Amino acid sequence: MIFRNKCKACDYWTVFDLQVNGDTAVKTCTHCQDSTEIVWDTKAETLISDGEKDIRALEGHFPALAGLKNRGDHVRF
Repeated sequence: MIFRNKCKACDYWTVFDLQVNGDTAVKTCTHCQDSTEIVWDTKAETLISDGEKDIRALEGHFPALAGLKNRGDHVRF
């Protein structure tokens, strides 16, 4: 699964790759390759879904966010 968010390691808005392994998941920035293991539960799913909705809402103010579609895509404001 891929989703968009701001990477704390490289400070870019980018595409993240999420690999779910049972009750944990590893989210990886596809720009800098920084990885973080997270607990995978309904709260995590909701946070990712809500975050994507927030980014879609921000696309009106920051059109470059709409261009984040593929692994490795990134932008900084």
